[in-house]
Amino acid sequence: MTLKKGSFVIEELENVQINIGKVGAEEEQIAQGPTPRPEIISLRNWDYRIIDRYNPVYTPTGDTCDFCTYGKCDLTGNKEGACGIDLEGQSARQALMTSIMGAACHSAHGRHLLNYLIKKYGEDFKIDVGPSNLQAPLTETIMGIQPKTIGDFRPVLDYVEEQLTQLIATTNTGQEGAARDFESKALHAGMLDLLGMEVADIIQISCLGFPKSDEKAPMAEIGMGILDPKKPVVICVGHNIAAPAYILDYMDKNGQFDKIEIAGLCCTAHDMTRYNKSAKIIGSMSKELKYIRSGIPDVLVTDEQCVRADILKEAQKLHIPVIATNEKITYGLQDRSNDSVDAIID
Repeated sequence: MTLKKGSFVIEELENVQINIGKVGAEEEQIAQGPTPRPEIISLRNWDYRIIDRYNPVYTPTGDTCDFCTYGKCDLTGNKEGACGIDLEGQSARQALMTSIMGAACHSAHGRHLLNYLIKKYGEDFKIDVGPSNLQAPLTETIMGIQPKTIGDFRPVLDYVEEQLTQLIATTNTGQEGAARDFESKALHAGMLDLLGMEVADIIQISCLGFPKSDEKAPMAEIGMGILDPKKPVVICVGHNIAAPAYILDYMDKNGQFDKIEIAGLCCTAHDMTRYNKSAKIIGSMSKELKYIRSGIPDVLVTDEQCVRADILKEAQKLHIPVIATNEKITYGLQDRSNDSVDAIID
């Protein structure tokens, strides 16, 4: 092979490695709105209009506050605590914290899935959600960009994570104190939640072959009665398709669908049936304890969210193995990731 001179030459250098990052190509830009990538107060005036029209109603979970070392403070009758916050403000702060937790769960799920799918398929993998002029409506509206590949969602989750950090900071003692502004920030957290969820669903639809605007997508069987108790039963519990998809791929590759039953509980169950029509749905989180105590599962596989805190304790009573596949739920279990299959089984 003959090497030709390029547009520049580096002389007298050896063992030099040059990495060229992302090369930007000029594309037709869409018109941006007045607040792309809004900060936590960018939409504050609009939030106020919504709050004035639809007045928030709280049922306080308690009339005390123990958020800091000044407490426990009695806020009964809207009295002020040691830091100056009253019951209305504390109730609004708790609502904001709940919103932040939900947004963080969905966005962390999206981040885990994005990193996993980029590693598996590459950041240049094209997004495809079916015949639609709007591929990512929330991303386009909030971020002012039109993503083309799954790698284009990296700055979207960077934005979500940065905003969640700012929101968490406002809940600390000595920060925000007005119920009205806690409510505005809760609306911001809700927007971030929806944005994080959109990223997660678009990338899994695109990479994992989920139905795309398909009116004839196969129906899924639901309920405990659809399981064959004569076969080993694997039950996946949680919210993240990555681990169940790996199991389904293994079963498909090794022809195990006629020998093993695999089903899901809660959100993971829906995505399993979107990924492979052989998967089944047995129910929701509200009946999770009932399904475990039935003794039907031979193995329980957990990922993240929608998982009972006592699932390991309940499984141990019936000697059901539990495989925890996500770092957000580890239950104090020993890390066996690098052990051989035989060693784990023994």
